[in-house]
Amino acid sequence: MTRVEIRGVKKSFNSLQALRGISLEVESGSFTALLGPTGAGKTTVLKCIAGVERPDEGEILFDGEVVNDVPPWRRNVALFFQTYALYPHMSVYDNIAYPLRERKVGREEIEARVRQVAERLRITHLLDRKDPATLSGGEMQRVALARTLVRNPRVFLLDEPISNLDAKLREEMRLEFKRIQRELKQTIIYATPDFVEAFSLAQKVAVIRDGEIVQYDTPSNLMRNPKNKFVATFIGSPTINMLRGRIRRLENKLFFLCGEIRLFLGDAGLYSSGIEDGAEVEIGFRPQSVAIEPSGEDNVLRARVMSSEFMGHETILTLDIGPSEIRAVVMGAARYSYGDEVRIGIGRGSLLLFDAERGEVIR
Repeated sequence: MTRVEIRGVKKSFNSLQALRGISLEVESGSFTALLGPTGAGKTTVLKCIAGVERPDEGEILFDGEVVNDVPPWRRNVALFFQTYALYPHMSVYDNIAYPLRERKVGREEIEARVRQVAERLRITHLLDRKDPATLSGGEMQRVALARTLVRNPRVFLLDEPISNLDAKLREEMRLEFKRIQRELKQTIIYATPDFVEAFSLAQKVAVIRDGEIVQYDTPSNLMRNPKNKFVATFIGSPTINMLRGRIRRLENKLFFLCGEIRLFLGDAGLYSSGIEDGAEVEIGFRPQSVAIEPSGEDNVLRARVMSSEFMGHETILTLDIGPSEIRAVVMGAARYSYGDEVRIGIGRGSLLLFDAERGEVIR
């Protein structure tokens, strides 16, 4: 188990600044996710940790020791990509044993370690398979993982490792990664553009955008207390509802106005930031927080159903509320059709207030 620290790391490729002073602390034995869109800098972070890329500025530390000048082969870091890259001319056993043979490990130890990791990943029955091309996608994934884990790396880095798998296999591999981390207590850093993967696997998630870490927090805090509009809109499915309007201040009460919509925000004293009357803001609220035919809600609106999507365990409604369309999630099968009139409630506790210009949360 290894504690990884990244201090002020910058990295450029010609005129492209991939990392803009990233700092991050990953506790020993923890599972951390790097979450962000394509091109955000996730892979570059992993490559800097592995030593494949050298930072232009900043430091990479393992257990408090700077490893900037330590070559990749001496860092003992496993970097696992979405492509499996199994050797087609080798058996499954030889594919897994290859890293150990390269390190001149003895035959008996190779045998023991290959058998141990194969048993852990439940692929012992595949060891004698001569042609890796005959394996299924999930089996290839496990063999590639076994080849990585057999080295007993200090840090396990995974770069979008299951993006090429179908939905069922992705679910299986997520469970596999969690089991591996739980049993081995290994430090794992997992890069993905999929918030579902990040939230289901990691204890903490670093949201990255344009080479900078926007927010580093637990999945629950990221969902409930996003730092800005980017974090709020990047996570969650369906996407968070956003309305643009202005603040109306009546005595000590704050209201949000958007066309004919008026939402009560609460007492002005609840916000440490002073909000002026007439200030332009954006309101965000999750589709899961929209109540259909509510009783006793603070903010009740009339809406018209535009579409209804039954997803098996829930129904997603698209609702016209006048100045905009929003989405609501109803558990189970909701029997609504196009044009149906409904009442909806939006509780004050679910509302997030954003500065319209900067996108930062107003607290």
